[in-house]
Amino acid sequence: MKKFIPYILFTCLMGVSNFSQAQLEVGTCKIATIARYNQKGVELRWIPDNKTILKLSFKNGFTIERSDSGTNRFAKIGNVQAFDQTKWEQLVASETDSASKSNLELAMEFLFANPSSEQNVISLDKGIAELNEQKSKEDMVYAIFVLTAIKDAKVAEALGLGFIDKKVQEGNIYTYRITLSAKSDLYKIENGIVNIKAAINPNKYKNEVFVYAGDKQLTFAWTINPNISGYFVERKADAENSFKPLNTTPFYDSKGEGYDGNINGTFKDDSLVNYKWYQYRFYGLTAFGEKVLFAEVKGMPKDLTPPDAPILKLPKQITPKEVEVAWDMYGNLSDLKGFIVARSKKDSGNFNILHTTILNNKARKYIDKTFNENENNYYVVYALDTAGNISSSYPAFLTLIDSTAPVKPEIQSALIDTLGIVTLKIKLGQEKDLKGYRIFKSNSAEHELSVVKELFKKDKFDTTAIQVIFYDTVGLNSLTQKIFYRIKALDFNYNQSVFSEIAIVKRPDTIPPITPVFTNVIVKENQVELYFAPSSSIDVKEQIVYRKINVADDWKIIMKLKSTDKQIIDSNVKTGVTYYYSVRAMDESNLFSGFANMVYGKPYDSGVRPVVTNLSSKIQDKKIVLSWDYPEKYKGATFAIYKKNDKGDLVQYKKITEKLFVDSVVGKENIYAIKVFTSDGGQSSLSNLISQKNN
Repeated sequence: MKKFIPYILFTCLMGVSNFSQAQLEVGTCKIATIARYNQKGVELRWIPDNKTILKLSFKNGFTIERSDSGTNRFAKIGNVQAFDQTKWEQLVASETDSASKSNLELAMEFLFANPSSEQNVISLDKGIAELNEQKSKEDMVYAIFVLTAIKDAKVAEALGLGFIDKKVQEGNIYTYRITLSAKSDLYKIENGIVNIKAAINPNKYKNEVFVYAGDKQLTFAWTINPNISGYFVERKADAENSFKPLNTTPFYDSKGEGYDGNINGTFKDDSLVNYKWYQYRFYGLTAFGEKVLFAEVKGMPKDLTPPDAPILKLPKQITPKEVEVAWDMYGNLSDLKGFIVARSKKDSGNFNILHTTILNNKARKYIDKTFNENENNYYVVYALDTAGNISSSYPAFLTLIDSTAPVKPEIQSALIDTLGIVTLKIKLGQEKDLKGYRIFKSNSAEHELSVVKELFKKDKFDTTAIQVIFYDTVGLNSLTQKIFYRIKALDFNYNQSVFSEIAIVKRPDTIPPITPVFTNVIVKENQVELYFAPSSSIDVKEQIVYRKINVADDWKIIMKLKSTDKQIIDSNVKTGVTYYYSVRAMDESNLFSGFANMVYGKPYDSGVRPVVTNLSSKIQDKKIVLSWDYPEKYKGATFAIYKKNDKGDLVQYKKITEKLFVDSVVGKENIYAIKVFTSDGGQSSLSNLISQKNN
């Protein structure tokens, strides 16, 4: 006997409409059971998979037992039974929620329906579209009743198909057994068994939804979570304040008969605006009939339609070095971003882009100055829209005119020796029809260049190598320091290149710079300052300062100055030592001037020495102990201790060489100061006064 069974019974309760028929053993009935844990406790729902046994349960009820998981020691925790008709009517009458009231009425009608009218009391709603595969209207009515019973807690309680165990300990694992409180002569009834851990899993229903952007549409995909089924989607666009539902009845995922692999859920939203953000919320129905949020994502549809292909005209060589690539453009140009022009040696080869930035959408031609004169040139034009979509023209071939001049030549080096012989080295061009080079010269960058030499082959049949080394002789005694050279390349059609870059040759410098002159010497305690007039030569590169201690010694370099510096400050000196100084200039040709007339300076000693630091006093053994610090470099220093007498005068009291003094003559108030006398005759000023009272 075939009975209708949900596809994933009770793991997709409350809206699960994926039911399939299964062939059960004759005479066997199973009590399908599910459980969940929440703040109320462990909530149980169950239902027999046989209509006859279900109706038997309405009269006799069920016994609920529980054991700690793994112990298999069950204890009775409750009995449940369906309400009688009077209590049903009271329950329906008192219900204020329209959805719950409708579910209660539906269940009540099934429960108390007359057999003759049972086929007409239930009508299908939109939420169970997948039940249309059921072969029997009676089974379909039964399926609707099953869904109603398991998705609504009030209906389950009234039918005696639900129970809440409130006496559970969070974290524990329990096993529940549901037993029908009656026996059947026709069926063997298998008890309902379910295991559950009393713990709330906040991520139980969370599921990742992937977003795929399309043209004016978004497609969503996710892997099915067995804990939810029956989906609702809400959407909110940018600048909207609230989400709007996209479906009022749930949609479901199905799989073909005999398929046991993973099922992916999908949803597509079209008629959207490209490049506008949309936010979506995905809800699913749990096995207990709750609508839960399992994902929230955002997406932006984008334009995927390429522009119409450009229509490329035949490229034209408009000058010896320029090719004009022109095209026409038709169709919808509203989102056209611009164009790319590319070139290849073959019509089906790899095309290389000819520019670094996209041509604007108004462009209809491009000038190519890099085409290959000795190979084929094929062009294509690509059109791009603002979304990055691209279309391509057909390739077009360029027919060249043989009037191309050589490329801009290059002078690799230009050198001059001390005799005035100039050597120019030219980089040989790669043109196949290159005839040679013209050499131009001028004594000023502003003067007109004149031809001084032509390095040409006779004709195309001349097999001698093109001369790339040129020698010229110039005078050294000239008011102009530099000579300027440029060259031009010619081919056998006498097409002439542009000028090369200027090669500048500087005549050798044989005149040293003018010698600097000292103007003043200022001697201070710790430094010597020297002032001088720098060399007036215009090509001075730097000025070198020399110093020595003895007149007979060799000069030693102590610093290098800029060509415009006029002051020397020498702080690396010792007092009492005489230092001798000179300076000379060096020009850009590394020629040196003579040494400036020697001057000297002797730093002097002012005799002022620092006062003592960290002066402190204390009473120790009824004596006053003074201590202080003084630099170690003043070894042999004498410290004069001053003390105020009875008249209040500060007089010299003691002289010592240590930095510690003990005064055994202690008055009521004792005031001291210290003065330092160094071995080289220097002395400090008095230190600050320090007072020490004798308590």
